[in-house]
Amino acid sequence: MKIGRCVLLPAALGLVLSRQDAAAAHRPKRLIVCNDVAPPPTLDAHKEFSQKNHIINQQIFEGLVRFDPEGRVEPALAVSWERLSPLKVRFQLRKGVRFHNGEPFDAQAARFSISRLLDPKTGFPGRGLFDSIGKVSVIDTQTIDIETTRPDGLLLNRLAWGLLIVPPRYLGEVGEERFAREPVGTGAFRFGSRDLSRRIVLDANREYWMSGYPKIDQLVFAFIEKPRQIEALFNGEINLLFDVPGTQTQAVQARRDTKVLKAKIFYTLAPSLRFNRGPLGSRDVRRALNYGVDKDSLIRYDLLGNGIPIATLSMPGEPGHDPELKPYPYDPQKAKALLKRAGYPHGFELSAMVNENALRPAKIIAANLQDIGVRFHISTMTESQLGAYFSNPIFDLAVGDVPDTMAHSYFLQALVIYSKSPFSLAKDEKFDGMLEQMTATIDESERDRLARALDRYVHDEALSIFTYQRLQTCGVRRGVDFHSYVTGMPYFYAAEVHEDR
Repeated sequence: MKIGRCVLLPAALGLVLSRQDAAAAHRPKRLIVCNDVAPPPTLDAHKEFSQKNHIINQQIFEGLVRFDPEGRVEPALAVSWERLSPLKVRFQLRKGVRFHNGEPFDAQAARFSISRLLDPKTGFPGRGLFDSIGKVSVIDTQTIDIETTRPDGLLLNRLAWGLLIVPPRYLGEVGEERFAREPVGTGAFRFGSRDLSRRIVLDANREYWMSGYPKIDQLVFAFIEKPRQIEALFNGEINLLFDVPGTQTQAVQARRDTKVLKAKIFYTLAPSLRFNRGPLGSRDVRRALNYGVDKDSLIRYDLLGNGIPIATLSMPGEPGHDPELKPYPYDPQKAKALLKRAGYPHGFELSAMVNENALRPAKIIAANLQDIGVRFHISTMTESQLGAYFSNPIFDLAVGDVPDTMAHSYFLQALVIYSKSPFSLAKDEKFDGMLEQMTATIDESERDRLARALDRYVHDEALSIFTYQRLQTCGVRRGVDFHSYVTGMPYFYAAEVHEDR
C-alpha cells in the first residue's frame, strides 16, 4: 500500500497540474484598457472626430492605409498604390477580406465609404480635411482610383488618419442608429458587447487577414473616473492605463506588478487664437503671450517633467518640422515691454474656452500670464461639445490638448489656424496660401521645404501659444506587451498579455 501510495501521488499530482496547465492555456488573454472617463457617443466611424473615440473605432474598422508605430504610412486594405497623375492615385485592394458579418470587402465598399464620409448629410466633423477628394472610380472589384480636385501631396496621410471602411450592405440593412451601436468592420477585433457606461468589449477576429494576429483574445475598453483609474490599475481591474498623471508615475513604477512606459508622441497643447481682432490682432501681443509662458515650469507642474519645450505647433521628428527654430524663452520683462509697445501697458482680459482635459495646463498658463497683466476668464467644454461651441464662438481663444493624428506638421496648423477649419477662430491669408501651396506639392523634398517655411511663419507671427511636446506615460501591469504610436492612436493587434510573467 505504501508503495502504491508513493506511485499514485505523483500521478495524481501530475493530473492536477496538467489540468491546471490546460485551464491556463484556455484562459482568454484579455487586454483591459482605460483611455477615457466615459464611453464615446457613437461607434459609427464616420460620425466622430475624437482621438479617444477613434482609437476604439480603428480596432473594429480599417482604412486603405494606416500608420505604423513610427508614423510611416503602410498598407492595410490596399496592398499597393500608384500615382497616375498629379490628380489621380490608383489603389490595388487586398483580396479575400471580409467584414465581420461575412460581407465581402471590395472596390464598391471602398467607394461607398469614401462617398459617405464626404457627404455633408453624414455629419463627419473632419470632412473639411478631406475636401481635396473629388471622385472615386471603381476600375474592377479590387481596384479604385481616387481623383482630387487639386494636387494633394498629403493624400495618403489623410487616408491613414481618418478614412475607415464600412460595410454598405449591413449598414443598409440595419440603419445608422443600430450601426452606431453594433458596428461591423474588417479590423482585428469585432464588436462584442457594451455595458452601458462602463465598458465596450471587442473580441478577436480569428478570420483577420494578418496571419497570427491579433495576439489577444479580447480587447476591453473600460471607462473609469479619473480619481479611480490608478486604483483600478493596481487592483487588476485594468491592465493598461493611458495618460498616467505625472504625480502618480513614481507610485506606479515603485510596484512590482506595474510599470510606466514612456514614449515621445506627437501630442501638444494647440491654442486657437482669434488673432483678427482685439489685443490678439497684434503680433507684439501674441509674442508677449509666448514670452510670458514659463514652459519649464509648465512641464514640471503639469507633466512632472514628462515633456519637451517646443518652438511652434510642430514637434521634433514630425515631417514638416523646422529643427532650427528655438522655443520662445521665458522673459516676462520682454513680454511687458511688447504689451506696452502694442498699447496695453496695463494688460487686458481674455475669455478662454478650455477642453476639460487641458484645464490643468490652461490654469498654469493663466497664472503665468497674469504676471504680465493678461487675465483669463476660463470656461470648460468636453470633446463632445466642441462642434457646438465652435459653431458660434464667443471666446477669444480655445485651448485643447491635441495629438497629430496625421503624422505631419500640417494637421495641427490646419486644425487651429487654417481659416477653413471648423476649429479656427481667425483668418491669415498669407498662412492659408502657404498651407495650400505646401499641401498641393507632390514632390516630397520640395513639400518639406515649404512645410519648414510655413513652420517658421507660424513661429515668427506667433499664431498660437507654443508649449510642450508631451511624453506619453502609460501604466501597464506585469505581462503586458504594448507599443506606443507617435500619432497617439495605437492599434492593439500586436499587443500581448502573458499571464505567467
